[in-house]
Amino acid sequence: MLFSPKHKSPQILLLHVKYYLRADLLVGKSHFSMPFLPQTIKHLRVGLVMMDPFTVVLAFFLVVASGTLTWWIATVDSNLRQNRLEEVTEREKISETILQISNLLLDMNGGINAILYAHPGLKSLIDAHKTLDLIEASVGGIETSENQIVAAEKLLTSIRGLLATVDVDGDLVATEKNIDPGMLQLSNRIYEILTQVGLGPADLGLSDLESRRLGELAYRSGHRSWALSCFEEAARLAPGEKITLRALEHLSTEAGDDEGKRIWLEARLRQDPDNPELLRTHAHLLAQIGDPAAERDVLRLEALGLDTAADRSLLSGLRARAGASSEALEALDAALEADPSRSSDWLQKALLHDELDEPDNSIKAVERCLLLDRQNGDAWALQAKLLSTNSGKLASALKSSIHAVALNAGGTELILLKADLLTATGKETEGRESLAKALQGEPNNDELRASMAAMSLQDGDPLQAESLLRSAPTPPTMSVHLQIQWGRLHLAFADLRRDGSGETDKSLLSVAGDSFRGALNVDRESGIAWLGLARVQRLMKDLDVAEESLTRARRLMNGTPSIDAEAALLALDLGDLSEAQRLIESASVKDSENAVITYVKGNISASYGRFKEALEFFTETIKSQPSHVRARLNRASVYMALDKVQEALDDCEILLNEAPELILAEVRRGEALMMLSQWSEAKNSWEKVIGSNPRHSHALTQLAACHMSSGRPELAESPLNEALGLNPESSMAWHQRGLLYLDWSRDEAAISDFKKAVATDPTNIEAQLHIAAIYHEAQNWNEAEEAWRNILSIDPEHTVARRRFDECTAKIATSEILNNC
Repeated sequence: MLFSPKHKSPQILLLHVKYYLRADLLVGKSHFSMPFLPQTIKHLRVGLVMMDPFTVVLAFFLVVASGTLTWWIATVDSNLRQNRLEEVTEREKISETILQISNLLLDMNGGINAILYAHPGLKSLIDAHKTLDLIEASVGGIETSENQIVAAEKLLTSIRGLLATVDVDGDLVATEKNIDPGMLQLSNRIYEILTQVGLGPADLGLSDLESRRLGELAYRSGHRSWALSCFEEAARLAPGEKITLRALEHLSTEAGDDEGKRIWLEARLRQDPDNPELLRTHAHLLAQIGDPAAERDVLRLEALGLDTAADRSLLSGLRARAGASSEALEALDAALEADPSRSSDWLQKALLHDELDEPDNSIKAVERCLLLDRQNGDAWALQAKLLSTNSGKLASALKSSIHAVALNAGGTELILLKADLLTATGKETEGRESLAKALQGEPNNDELRASMAAMSLQDGDPLQAESLLRSAPTPPTMSVHLQIQWGRLHLAFADLRRDGSGETDKSLLSVAGDSFRGALNVDRESGIAWLGLARVQRLMKDLDVAEESLTRARRLMNGTPSIDAEAALLALDLGDLSEAQRLIESASVKDSENAVITYVKGNISASYGRFKEALEFFTETIKSQPSHVRARLNRASVYMALDKVQEALDDCEILLNEAPELILAEVRRGEALMMLSQWSEAKNSWEKVIGSNPRHSHALTQLAACHMSSGRPELAESPLNEALGLNPESSMAWHQRGLLYLDWSRDEAAISDFKKAVATDPTNIEAQLHIAAIYHEAQNWNEAEEAWRNILSIDPEHTVARRRFDECTAKIATSEILNNC
């Protein structure tokens, strides 16, 4: 819509014209092709007058947009100019920095060149590292085969260049040289690369000197196997090179290779056979590995006049080891004469004197040792052992043992000796405390624990022994000492719970046998375990097997008194009294105060019927070891044999007070009471035995005897029948029932039982007498004559049997005469 004059005033139109004129000026004259003329204004006025409001708004918008665009273009142009100025400034700064770095690099390059000129070896290190980089790339598959060959050649060249500059000659024994850490680092890389590609010193084509140098670098950098290979290659190239041989000996010594050390040491000796240091080292090495040729080296030193006190001491030790104690002592005396200040030689001298059974000389030597070295625990231990054999020097022995234990010398033996000496000097409580303290400090010391358990058994305290064994941290199956003590403990329990029936005894003994077998599973060469097993087998009446086990024990413990004592008991069970006597006398010579020996002597005397002598031996055993159960039981039996029944009862009461479960003591008590005709009390004893073991045939038989003797024969048949059902071989039971039937006037039944008693025990003269008496009374002269003859075959001096036998003979003769008439 066109503007019209009626819509706008002339002033407004004029303003529009001015605005467009300004816009024209701003945009430029290029928008108009004609000059500004008054006619134009005229036509413009007419046009302006014709524009409507929309056109005015659009024109205004265009003017504003053009102005905004113009402003933005001017701003951008200004920013671009500023950025160009800043870029120019930054480029100038970078140029300056590059120039500074270039100058610095030039300075560093000059410095490095100066260092390389001053230290030519560094260049070889750098070249070697570069070559190793090339080799690593080649091994990784990056390089071609041609480059691998080049790299290998460069590596060998680098190694040779490195070895040419390193200041070592392969002498490992000399003072350690200060090798540059960079050199050692390069060496590590070389060994790793060579190992990776499978090359050894022999593959490098090095000279012996180069091999030694490479070996020393390997040694200094910790590559012992490479060092050994390098020096072995050097020895192959130059077998007589002393530095190489010395280095190989040194490497063998550090590796603990005695055989290798011997080889290289002997190679050095072939080069220098009279070198005293080599001879000494060789002698000590041979002595260490037990080669008697060591003595030859010492004698060579002696021939050269270069032997020292230490050499003579070594010679003494070699001769002592070979069993030549006297010659060893002579060599040691020569060593001490040359140098009396060596405490170890004085101790060795004391040990040799002790071995030669010269206690006085041994004590003097050990005292000299202690004057030189008060902290020598082995010397204190030896002195304690030597002095402990002299009852007048127990206090001094105790002091020595205290020193030895404090210095951890002598082991378990000295700990036990110290406790024994404390006890011997009246300090029994301290002795036990010392053992407890030692065990507390060494709870895993099975030998000490087992010894303490044995002492508890010796003192008659099996419960304490059991407590010690159960508290052991080591499983019994892992310790021969603990297994043996468990076996002994079970033997002690068997002694305390025996009932004489055989069945109960075997069940108790079998557990002990299992323990001894367990000990042998740990150590088949344990003589004590074999001895314990032999004792169990003997008590279980496996006499042949027991003899085999005892033979094994004797081979391992020949000369031990306990072996002879056990062999004597076995001979007794086999009925060989003379052999038993011989064996126990042999044991008595070695250890006359051993309670086991007097106990065995008592058994032998009782077997011979020398009951008074047996009583003395058993009494001596009990005085020495009051807890000896078997000795007290046997003494009770001997008392009854000597008709000292009350003394036998006293022993039984002591046993029952100490061990209420010892049924065998109740058995002995019942037998003693029967001897005193105390039938009621005896019956009570037998009932206790039967209550503990209803299958005890001997107790059933004796209970029946008590019933018969107390006037109640009707109560006797049932226990007798039960006893015979349990043990048909019981001569006593058959005899007792025969007496019962005889009391009931059942002569035929009585004779039958008496004959069975004789059949099971031909020496049962009482049953024989009853048989003969029954036949004689019944006037069966032929049967009576035969019965009396049987008695006389057992006891030819039996007067009654002799008289009755003559009567029967006369009756038979008279009867024959009458029959003939």
